Amino acid sequence: MAPLAAAAYILPLFFLPGSIAAGLSSAATTIPVCVLVGEGIAWGVGRLEQIERMLLRERDQAEQLRELDELKDKFLSTVSHELRTPLTICRGHLEVLDEGAGQQEVRAVREMLVDELDLMGRLVEDLTTLAWGDDRALLRFESLPLDSFMSSIAAKAETILGDRVSVKPGIRGATLRADPQRLTQALVNLLQNAADHANGNEPVCLGVQAESSSWRFEVADDGGGLPPGDEQAVFEPFSTGSSRGGGRGLGLSIVRDIARAHGGESGVVNRPGQGATFWIGIPQ
Repeated sequence: MAPLAAAAYILPLFFLPGSIAAGLSSAATTIPVCVLVGEGIAWGVGRLEQIERMLLRERDQAEQLRELDELKDKFLSTVSHELRTPLTICRGHLEVLDEGAGQQEVRAVREMLVDELDLMGRLVEDLTTLAWGDDRALLRFESLPLDSFMSSIAAKAETILGDRVSVKPGIRGATLRADPQRLTQALVNLLQNAADHANGNEPVCLGVQAESSSWRFEVADDGGGLPPGDEQAVFEPFSTGSSRGGGRGLGLSIVRDIARAHGGESGVVNRPGQGATFWIGIPQ
């Protein structure tokens, strides 16, 4: 601003009547004052902008803390409910079991207890998977033949969906670098999601296709699709949607974390009223 101020105050002195010395004296006083005022205003504006940024940052942090608090409450409520139910069932059956119960009755109670303990074990395993989230360091990468990998997934798919599932064979000779256990877990979760959410007995198709820089695994069904606007929400933890089988709302969140741990992504192509195609993209 100093050159502009000097030009504004000194140049007119050569055109206005009066003593140039007096004008120079006046300019020597006025110019520093204008510069100081300008710098003061600039400092004040800069300080206000800094305060505004700090307030926005604090507001964002407060919003994040609020969301974390809500997630914590939802987590505690869901986990306590999921653990309370099998514990209540186990205790109830043990309390009514007579001391002189027959071998067949004892065997039935034992089988029921093992099933309920398996349920609690699966919940703990799901929570453990969520805890490590998308940490790539915990994956064990291997070079997997794509056709044999898809064959192993097909066998698991049949146990979940029976004759409803249709599996497209993998590309012969192609290989995939991934953690076989975690990727299998993600695809099984998608298949289980289709079994729980797809309406009726519509077929479910599992396949893989090559894209420019990734392998895209897809699980497609014709079971009605998602409500419009739920395409991202279903991947959040404890989002159970409209599952007919209840569920813990962890499956799709785990799918997303496993995909991101591989350096990929997951998503859904929704066709409301018709069906949905859930997909996992793994870098080639």
